[in-house]
Amino acid sequence: MLIAKHLPSAKDARIYMSVERTYLGYIKLSLYTLSLAVFLRKLEILADITQKIHVSVFLGTVAIVLSIAGTFLIIAGILTFYFDIRYIEGGIEVSPKEVTDPRIYMAAERTFLAWVRTYVALIVFGFVIEKFEFFLEQLEKVFNMSLKGDHRALASVGVFIIFIGLFTLILGAINFYRTIKQVDVGYYRTNTWLYKIYGAVIFFACLVLTLYVLKII
Repeated sequence: MLIAKHLPSAKDARIYMSVERTYLGYIKLSLYTLSLAVFLRKLEILADITQKIHVSVFLGTVAIVLSIAGTFLIIAGILTFYFDIRYIEGGIEVSPKEVTDPRIYMAAERTFLAWVRTYVALIVFGFVIEKFEFFLEQLEKVFNMSLKGDHRALASVGVFIIFIGLFTLILGAINFYRTIKQVDVGYYRTNTWLYKIYGAVIFFACLVLTLYVLKII
């Protein structure tokens, strides 16, 4: 949206929903980046077992870079969302007939599917963390050893991520219902408070994961 800001703006429902999907896209990209960082941190533990010090240091460094990048991505998404909505609000008002266009309903469905994809990404991420914790615990039992670091601390984070995923699906359904209701009467505005609260929750989750990767928690 930022690259098109030299063009006239309009309070069009499709533009609002496009900004919402872009925002959710930033969230998914941030989660993918952080999930890779957590995975590399786990590989670092395995590299320590096999005493491959150089590999371990490399994996740890890349994990730290990715975790910081993931946190900055969610910040960038929040700021982009804020400035894009502010820009749209400065545009002209469109006719109610344009809002009740069938394409608006399809845009609402695509936005809801973006919520669902974010939910799936969170659930998968949470289960991957849980399964990897189980794998590391089995390694400790089989080889009768104690792995470096308190890797069990992330198990509760995995459960937390899964709950955020369920929260995402509920918010997406509420937002979809609200969207259709507004489109039916020919007037649509993005529920900025819903997206702000959700962004704050995701930012907190990303911060927790980043602190884990940085070995602060």
